[in-house]
Amino acid sequence: DAPDRHAQQLEQRNKLNALSKEYPKTEQAAEKARKALDTLIEKQEQKRQTLKTTQSALRDIEQELTQNRNAWAKIRDKKAHITSEINRLNETIKTTQSDIDDVLSTLENDQKELATQNTATHADKEQQLETLRTTLQDARQSHAEAIRAYDQYIQQRNSRQARMQAIGDERVNLQNRAIRSRERIKELTERSATLQEKIKSMSVRPEDFENDKARLLTAISQIEKNRNAAAEKLATVENEVTETGRALKEAERSLGQSRESRAHAQALISAMQEQQETLHQSITEKFDVKPENLREHSAINMDSDFDNLWGNLESLKGKKDTLLREREQIGAVNLRAEEEATTLEKEVTTLLHERNDLVQAIEELRAGIQKINKEARERLIAAFEHVNAHFQRLFIQLFGGGSAHLALVESDDPLNSGLEIFAQPPGKTLQSLSLLSGGEQTMASIALIFAMFLTNPSPICVLDEIDAPLDDANVDRVCDLLDEIAERGETRFLIITHHRLSMARMDRLYGVTMAERGISQLVSVDLQQSFDFLEEAA
Repeated sequence: DAPDRHAQQLEQRNKLNALSKEYPKTEQAAEKARKALDTLIEKQEQKRQTLKTTQSALRDIEQELTQNRNAWAKIRDKKAHITSEINRLNETIKTTQSDIDDVLSTLENDQKELATQNTATHADKEQQLETLRTTLQDARQSHAEAIRAYDQYIQQRNSRQARMQAIGDERVNLQNRAIRSRERIKELTERSATLQEKIKSMSVRPEDFENDKARLLTAISQIEKNRNAAAEKLATVENEVTETGRALKEAERSLGQSRESRAHAQALISAMQEQQETLHQSITEKFDVKPENLREHSAINMDSDFDNLWGNLESLKGKKDTLLREREQIGAVNLRAEEEATTLEKEVTTLLHERNDLVQAIEELRAGIQKINKEARERLIAAFEHVNAHFQRLFIQLFGGGSAHLALVESDDPLNSGLEIFAQPPGKTLQSLSLLSGGEQTMASIALIFAMFLTNPSPICVLDEIDAPLDDANVDRVCDLLDEIAERGETRFLIITHHRLSMARMDRLYGVTMAERGISQLVSVDLQQSFDFLEEAA
């Protein structure tokens, strides 16, 4: 009654199918809940954007209405000014018309007087005629001027009438725009009221959204738990299926190997049969005798001489072919073969001596390399230990605490390994150099540099702006370290710096100044003599 492997695999596959069917539903439900939440949030955001757009549109319309009111007031003032101008021009026309009537009546009177004076004397008539001519010329000039003024007035009146008509059209347009603006304002007021109601109704919705959101988040968390459980079950089933598949592949591999062995054996049997048939044909063709009758016609005692060779027929055949090839390669008789053999023996002897010398040189070279590597490892380990000891001490001195050490990584052989710096500043955990801050990396690097320098000191040490990324406190610690090393009297330091605190701690300062344009000058200050002078002066 024990379940076999196939039954377990089938049961696990059924469980996997059931879980696979439940997983999309669960995933769909979770995705649907997420989409519903996103949709509600998006709708809320759209309502807010619509409200902002409506408010901005309402403000724009109010500004446009204010501008229209100002324009209407300007047009009304302009219309009143034009009406007063028209009234003034009408008065001018009336006055000019009365003047024309007066001139015409005067002209008629003058003509009547001229008619009555026809009976007077000729001299008086000439004089009166000249006077009348002068008066007539003046009247004609006045008349012409009056006609020109009248024409100008007519032109002005026509232009003003055209302007009045345009103003009237514009007034009608403005009235229509004002009516439309009132309707638009009324519509916007209604929309504003509607939007206010919607805003009130929407202001209540966030609480519902929060409740729905909490409910959905709870459902999502439950679904996530179910999905995680299903994922664990799925992983377990997948592992079991993988093991089953691996066993199945192993069985298939064994079956394939068996089939290949059987095919190889069948092919070998076929080849042996073909070879046997070929041998039968060859014996028949060469000896004109069947193979089974060959013993009867053979001159050799097959029982005594050929029994041991019968099983090695293939080797004998190969040996025969080899001998034939060797005979063919020998070719014609070489009369200088003995001399060539002597020469070749000498060359072989020379090559053997050279080979022995080369082997001996290689062994000596290997021994030398091993000796050098051994000595190099010993020196490297000794130097590493010295540098590591100085580095640990200097790190604690520069940081005011903490710990640090060097380590050889990536290989057991010191000559092929890399170097890693592990540091633990005060109040922090042990970590590699790359994980420290910029200032901490600089301080650790300074400690490593001086650790190597103390291991193999030199008479002069040049430091180029090592204090650039450091603050005043760390610069003071580095200067203390320099003073400590300089007091030994083995090394003199040349420091390039722009830091005022570093310059104040030095014995002598050198600088380059430009007193004149294009002319550089080297200046120096002995701070120790300056301080002694100040102390004596004090």
